[in-house]
Amino acid sequence: MIKNKAAKALIIGTCLIASSMSGVYADTNNVEVKSAIVEQSIDDSKMMEVQILASQNEDALIQKQKEIDDYVFVQHGKELEDRGILVTHTGIVGEFVEVGITPFDVKSADYLYGLFGKDMVTVVAGDQAVPLEYISMSGESAVQEDASFFEKIFNSIVEWFKSIF
Repeated sequence: MIKNKAAKALIIGTCLIASSMSGVYADTNNVEVKSAIVEQSIDDSKMMEVQILASQNEDALIQKQKEIDDYVFVQHGKELEDRGILVTHTGIVGEFVEVGITPFDVKSADYLYGLFGKDMVTVVAGDQAVPLEYISMSGESAVQEDASFFEKIFNSIVEWFKSIF
């Protein structure tokens, strides 16, 4: 039995060490990598043009998102709710401002496209946010409102270790 526990502890320790080392190899600054690729393939004047165009497009998308947020969450939220449209989120995704709605249907999407246009906006099915529920290792589901995030993680790890040994 001791050999079995020692083997389990060795495996767990190895896994914890390996998982903590994986962050070392993560690329945390994609901007520099992209710039290096652009610099190698395009001369300085073209690179400056690309950066200016990207910045202008990003600014336009941010402005469009602000316009949409103001309309759907501040000015006309009740009107949209009366039409049966619940906007779950807005955000810049690629070259578009994504607007999530629930329930998603073509009629509601067309209504929003009529308000905001189709050139910089895409309407997608959204999911209503729900609070995260704490799930114990025994499979029972229990909401722990008093426990902080770190207490929940610690309790989950303790329960996991108890189930191993």
